[in-house]
Amino acid sequence: MPYVKRRERYVLYGAAVASGLLVGFVGYIVSTVNLRLGDYIMVMAMIIVLFPIATLDYLEFRWKNAIEGRMSDILYDIAEGQLTGMSFIRALQNAASKDYGAASRELRRVLAQVKLGMSLEDGFKGFAERVDSKLVKKVSVVISETSRFGGDVSKVIRSLADYIRSIRLINEERRSTMRMYVGVTYIAFGVLVVTIIVLLNQFFMPIIGLSGTVIFRAQAGYEEYRRIFFYLTVIQAISSGLVAGKMGEGTISAGLKHVAIMLFLTLLVFAVLVI
Repeated sequence: MPYVKRRERYVLYGAAVASGLLVGFVGYIVSTVNLRLGDYIMVMAMIIVLFPIATLDYLEFRWKNAIEGRMSDILYDIAEGQLTGMSFIRALQNAASKDYGAASRELRRVLAQVKLGMSLEDGFKGFAERVDSKLVKKVSVVISETSRFGGDVSKVIRSLADYIRSIRLINEERRSTMRMYVGVTYIAFGVLVVTIIVLLNQFFMPIIGLSGTVIFRAQAGYEEYRRIFFYLTVIQAISSGLVAGKMGEGTISAGLKHVAIMLFLTLLVFAVLVI
């Protein structure tokens, strides 16, 4: 995933929000004629807003994660180059010639900027700002300071690489553990949806059919109860999705994709399985 500039990201956000508002306005108009269809269009408008934003967030997360995952390898190669007698800059150039995926492209970009006259410190500062990662910022500061003072700093770089690798292992272990709780969130949402299907189809629909008899008089029609449960599920989808993102990847924004998925499932269930 290439780096997406802030301006391009805001353009995408603006287009998604504008499209969602347009579809939502259509849903509002439709709801005056067909309330059920209008509700469906309203939820579709929410999905239209969330889907591109969640997709971009996920792709940038993968791009950033791919760079962070190779930083320790880059540092090891720089340290090995210095142990063979290379200068720091030469060891850095040698490391940039290898394939580290997205990290290689960013490293080569820094070296290209240095060749054009930019200082190595400014080049790595820009690299850290583009990636926007605490780990990459730490590495960039160390590399910048190392290039400034020079000398044999292979031990320092190797120690930093060991530290970064241990941090990555801890983070991966945490994510693998928390994936189970993300699954629990989906299971809880599924239980709610199944319960609502049973309540509406097997309880409210038959019992409201008895309304007006001596046995039972309903306080509201079936559509009102159905609509209440529909938006109850929508609220649950939003809250559960955000919680799943926070637990699984550590950020609320990571939950947007889960929200979009759960909203789509809500729409599908009420359109197909609920009477």
